[in-house]
Amino acid sequence: MKTILISTVSEFFKQRAGMFFVLIGILFGFLSGREHHAFAAFFLTDRFGMFYLFAVWILYTVFCIHFLINLWKQPAYHFVYQTRLWSGTSRFLRFGIVALGFLQPLLYYGIYMLSVALQDKLLGRVWPIFLVYTVLILGIIIGTEWRIRNPRLFVNKKQTISTWQIPRPNSWIYWSLEWLVREKGVTLLVCKTGSALVFVCTLIYYQTDTYDLRLPAVGLSLAYLLNIGLSFELFQWESVVWLWNRSLPLSINKRFGRMLLIHALVILPETLICFRYNVLTFSEIVQLYCLGLSILLLFHTYLYKKNGLLEDTMQPVLIEFVVLTLLILYKIPVLLIAVSGAFYSWFVFQKWYSGQKG
Repeated sequence: MKTILISTVSEFFKQRAGMFFVLIGILFGFLSGREHHAFAAFFLTDRFGMFYLFAVWILYTVFCIHFLINLWKQPAYHFVYQTRLWSGTSRFLRFGIVALGFLQPLLYYGIYMLSVALQDKLLGRVWPIFLVYTVLILGIIIGTEWRIRNPRLFVNKKQTISTWQIPRPNSWIYWSLEWLVREKGVTLLVCKTGSALVFVCTLIYYQTDTYDLRLPAVGLSLAYLLNIGLSFELFQWESVVWLWNRSLPLSINKRFGRMLLIHALVILPETLICFRYNVLTFSEIVQLYCLGLSILLLFHTYLYKKNGLLEDTMQPVLIEFVVLTLLILYKIPVLLIAVSGAFYSWFVFQKWYSGQKG
């Protein structure tokens, strides 16, 4: 059961990480908290509001069923047909858990609508949501049951747009980002979702009163630190997947410049949220962006010195955040902290690479 859940649901979010990333960018980048609340209230109070919402949910469920049916055609998933040995009740319950995995975004939004209904005293209008959840879960269960009763294993060799010989850019930056999206889509989605949420919460709180730059500096530093999972995956890409890259005749400064550029691109999407709320000046946004970049560079260069599991780096990350918070609270200029961190990262990086050559 665990194998089916992980191999199916995780594969769905992995392959569709780009789609969810765009949706998160739209929902948190262009819509404020008031607008989210207004949409939820509209769905609860308008005569046809629930119908509009349920139409979108049904389309999403059909999309999930289509993905599942096609995924289980692949030869690698022939083991799922062994589930026919389970009893009907066991299949129903276990496929129901798979359905809940697919419907996670809808469940989270349902919880948000329930909180809005509590605030606006509209609990009497929430009950249709639970009926629709039941219908959607049953729909996915029926789709999985139909698939295992009609097995079809084949390797699709039909020419599609994905097999066209499209020239790919001759760029290490492009290859690294492409690998991150294709192979580490779930990590990308989780890191960006968490970072965007912390960004939004910090900026909303910042505009409630008159604060100096220290408040967003601490809050957004935490948001940028949530990208350490992506930085770790990039380190794995360079040191494990594409190991021969280290033998290329490139200068240390050029290697460090590539590392700086790719991290700058990684943290750019959530930084654009600052322009949506319009509570920070352009120079302040640049300072905070440079601070976040230097934080990730410090973490990335630490990986060269202490190669290991991501879990082993949590203590140094916590210490780094505490020290950074103290520096910010003692009114050390944010830009000075950022430049110092970047310079120290370069020093550690060139020292490590010089030792490797020696």
